[in-house]
Amino acid sequence: PTGYCKSGQAIRHPTHAMPARRRRFLKLSYALTLAAGALALILALVATEALLLPNASARHQSLLPVASAAPVPAARSISAAAAEAAAGAFALLSRADSDSLPARPPSLSFEARAAPNISVVVPCYGHVPYLEQTLMSVVTQRYPPAEILVLDDGSEERCGDAAAAMLRRPALARPRRRQVLTLVGWWGWSSADLARFEDEVVVTPNRGVAHARNAGIRRARGDWIMCLDGDDTVSDSYLMRAMEQVALVPRTNLVYANQQFFDGSRWQWTVPPLRADNALVNGPLPLMTLWRKDLWLATPHGFDEALPKGHEDWAFWLQLTRLPLLPHKLDDFLTQYRYKKDSKMRTRERNNPEVPRLMRTLFADLYPVRKLLIDHHELLKPAGEPSQKPGITEAVVMDVSVSQHLHPTRPEPHLWSGMILQAKGDLAGAAAAYNASAALAAPYDWQGSYRFWRALLLLGDGAAAAREEAALRRRWGATRRCDGTAQTLMVTYCPPRRSERRCPCRISSSITRDCGVFVKDVNGAMTDDESISRVTLYMPCSVIRT
Repeated sequence: PTGYCKSGQAIRHPTHAMPARRRRFLKLSYALTLAAGALALILALVATEALLLPNASARHQSLLPVASAAPVPAARSISAAAAEAAAGAFALLSRADSDSLPARPPSLSFEARAAPNISVVVPCYGHVPYLEQTLMSVVTQRYPPAEILVLDDGSEERCGDAAAAMLRRPALARPRRRQVLTLVGWWGWSSADLARFEDEVVVTPNRGVAHARNAGIRRARGDWIMCLDGDDTVSDSYLMRAMEQVALVPRTNLVYANQQFFDGSRWQWTVPPLRADNALVNGPLPLMTLWRKDLWLATPHGFDEALPKGHEDWAFWLQLTRLPLLPHKLDDFLTQYRYKKDSKMRTRERNNPEVPRLMRTLFADLYPVRKLLIDHHELLKPAGEPSQKPGITEAVVMDVSVSQHLHPTRPEPHLWSGMILQAKGDLAGAAAAYNASAALAAPYDWQGSYRFWRALLLLGDGAAAAREEAALRRRWGATRRCDGTAQTLMVTYCPPRRSERRCPCRISSSITRDCGVFVKDVNGAMTDDESISRVTLYMPCSVIRT
């Protein structure tokens, strides 16, 4: 600045000799310049974080109920200017970290656009103390997942808020950023790919873990799915080992591993080979099994939300046994299950033994008729002495009522409701519920028709019972023995006896299957080949394929 002395000569003077108005203007200009620079820096960081960190973690979005079958939102687009700015910020970061990123292993011999994208679905309810350990096991995977979806099942503890905060912390954010950079380096991800696959925290209505999983899977953009409960973990090599197998055998559509229990137990579960007969007896696979999303889309119910009080994962595996599977087992213990003595599952197993029986009624094409009739007998037990539990406890009765309301087009909730009413002595109400179940049932599902027929007999309506019996016999199919006596035959699945390696069951034309299909008459007696001239077989899809 220039000033003037008394003699009129121009001189340089210090800032403090400047007029007050001029000093204020310069200070304001300087402050505005600093603010603009800081704002530009913040915007650049935000643009980078928007692509490299789980930017949707702080966004809680309620999904429509699963019953509404809401479609997955289309991949959101970003403007050209935003994409250019994001790409520039991303380039600066990638140059800083590129030297330390792992090279793609030769065993991952995928074309760039055919590389598997894995979506990890983490339902969360009551898991806040363990959730960071679970997420850490995901963000340290050697084969990076394309996206992580945390589903807060309407928890009172606001599990979603906790997950969002955890994903923003450097302990999780830095390895996750590294994973995304690895995907870019391996498969040449563009800014559009980065925008399509987003880590998210989503809040759903409190309708149970099956609803939360289905909501997350429906929202997932990956072609492979891994469900992981918010208190369990997986080894860092699990996804890499699985995808190496997929690269080796591209038709593989399901990969699982042995499971190590921890916390309350050190038991090791050596998972047996996936077979339909094993699946009928126990839940056959760990929840953390990896499978193609196409399999979930091919099942009628995914994780079945109509089933009261759990076992939805067991029901899901049973649905998969109807599909053409090419599974592969990894022999190491790569999944970890947190065993809690007083967990909801342990409590349910103690207090609600009827839940597996209800689950089996979902699969009339897989379980033996005799087994299902025994389940019916147990479920129909009325409440007796205070020490004797009814066939269906009050807690499950409430869940059945909710299930019938939310899934009115499913036959099973009506069947369960009929059993509850019959156990309470309301035969007319039970008959109406059984009739509704029979009208909605698949051709192979005889249970609603059978129970309706039995209810009519108990009501003393002989004419209606005769009509229903005739319809039931037509559904089952009829055959004639050599002596001309008509017999109604039922076809059912035959699980193996523990002491025998081969199932001793035969069907016509001397076809013998290992635990496949067999024929019984109405009295439960096995028929032989010579006694059959015609029979209608309702076989499991897995047997038909083979």
